[in-house]
Amino acid sequence: MGTTKKQIVMEWYDLYYQDVYRFILFMIGEQQCCEDLVHDTFVRAYSAYDRFDHQSNVKTWLFSIAKHLVLDEIRKRQRRRLFLTSALVRDIPSSFDLEKYVENRDLVINLLNRIQRLKPHYRLVVTLLKIEECTTKEAADILNWSEVKVRKTLSRALRSLRKMDIRPGGEQIERLS
Repeated sequence: MGTTKKQIVMEWYDLYYQDVYRFILFMIGEQQCCEDLVHDTFVRAYSAYDRFDHQSNVKTWLFSIAKHLVLDEIRKRQRRRLFLTSALVRDIPSSFDLEKYVENRDLVINLLNRIQRLKPHYRLVVTLLKIEECTTKEAADILNWSEVKVRKTLSRALRSLRKMDIRPGGEQIERLS
């Protein structure tokens, strides 16, 4: 007897939970909401399993689902005028080495706060390409954009981050470039 849909989605959960969590945390900046959205991502993946056509890889498909949930949440917050601008570094489970880009906790929090202030689409590309280290093609697949649009949006997003930088020369942002 073959593997069930539930078993397959549970395998995906084990494999990709940390990646989806980190992506959503950088987009939303709040642990409780993040956990809810990660759960919702896998529930939707289970519900839509029969429509998954294997044209993209599983991680790309899960990020695409998470992206839609995150953008809906951001729209809801904007309508309610609730803006959350902080995230605690201890909430970021990761193989991603934040120390590679910044040298202390204050700089990390400052960078996270600035990422949270970006337009949602800028936040998406920065998170996908610089935090999750997706390729331009993977990001284009997740966002359903052209690779050119992904690169241009990343360039604009990094420019916006540099403009927010209060330190002369934008040292910590340059490390993301």
